[in-house]
Amino acid sequence: MRKDELIVVIGGIAVVLIISFIVQQPSLSLSLPWNLNEEGNSIPDIPLETPTVPGHIIIPSRQPTQVVSQLPVEHTGVARPDPPETIELQKSDTVEVYSWYYLGSFYTWTIHIPASRYNYFASLPRDKPTPADYIMSDRGRGELDLVIEDLISLAASRDLNENERRDMVIAFVQSLPNNHWGAVRDYDDYPKYPLQTLYDGGGDSQDTAILLTALLRLLGIEASLIETPRHYAVVLPLTEADKNADKVYLYQKDADTILKGNYLDQDNTIRDYYHNNPAVLKNSYIYIESNIPGHPMGSLPPQFKNAFVMSLYDKNYRPEVPISGAVIHHPVRNPDADLSFRARLIYYDQRYAYYQVYCTIVSTGTGPAGDFTVDITAFPADGTDVSWTFSESISIPPVPEGETRVVEGTVQIPRNAEVQIACILRGPGIEQKKRLSEVFTT
Repeated sequence: MRKDELIVVIGGIAVVLIISFIVQQPSLSLSLPWNLNEEGNSIPDIPLETPTVPGHIIIPSRQPTQVVSQLPVEHTGVARPDPPETIELQKSDTVEVYSWYYLGSFYTWTIHIPASRYNYFASLPRDKPTPADYIMSDRGRGELDLVIEDLISLAASRDLNENERRDMVIAFVQSLPNNHWGAVRDYDDYPKYPLQTLYDGGGDSQDTAILLTALLRLLGIEASLIETPRHYAVVLPLTEADKNADKVYLYQKDADTILKGNYLDQDNTIRDYYHNNPAVLKNSYIYIESNIPGHPMGSLPPQFKNAFVMSLYDKNYRPEVPISGAVIHHPVRNPDADLSFRARLIYYDQRYAYYQVYCTIVSTGTGPAGDFTVDITAFPADGTDVSWTFSESISIPPVPEGETRVVEGTVQIPRNAEVQIACILRGPGIEQKKRLSEVFTT
């Protein structure tokens, strides 16, 4: 064999040996590094394919696995009825035309009502703690701003001053049909958002009082809502001129005591009971009807002359008996949020199990809720083993009213332990919400 042929043969054998060596080598896999999530907390990366590192077991994301449920929560507070399911939703846009009389002139105003917006308000849950929360709600706030702009323009076209503009708005709301015995709608026994009352073309005293209070506040007037067991109305801070003119008003002696400021004398004429007490002014409110036409501030419809809330009339002409069940709601924004969660096993090794915790935060108050933190903690269920706990805190950006945010965190828990998970929502101006999971074994 020639020398050059020998070199070729030897070279071929070397190539075969190299290829054989490569083929026979076991596949290599690397332990995945720990990365930081958006909040700066370390969590294990979950690979798409199962690695071959002995002792590690991956739970594929699309496979059934252990799910940890939250324990039920009993919500406290004032129960308010939701809209009935029988409400007929709109299938097309509509137009509502309003006409009313004020100061010797007739007024007409038209509003376009998109079916989508009508159905949105008709379907909303009634989850506000008080009727005043509907006044301050962001739901429909943009449309109400346009409504008040139209009414201001209408007042300007008639050269009305500020007080006349206010009274024109009062006359407008009073002109809306009262929903006695289903005259407007065959449903009405629940609080409405201000814009919904406009869309419905009227409502009961609660609906129109909420609407009127909202519109007056958009005019910069400190209107409040008075609630009694049978009737709603609107009140404004009493002025000295109104008091001296024997206008009908209420005196809020303290947080729980509302008194009548007036009485009916023997000639059936309204009189001021506290006319010699100027200090009453700072805690008194002039009375306004919201759904009986033609009655300006501080006046009573004839049917109320002998039955103002409870009664202006007292046989001794002393209206010192508190008005039973009366509450004055001063509208303020009350941001709030609720919390629920569930957890899911996503990964485990020989020592630890890793659970992804999904927290749902719902903004339930009025206005956006912000500066919240969710604390997620895993801990021994029996409380005796204090050798470990695992916690993670997540900051939440502002959540607009009625919207939902979902945040995720990961907790590391020892294997074969009886465990609970706690999620706590905290933030300025809200009551802390704590939710517990069922007891489970890792």
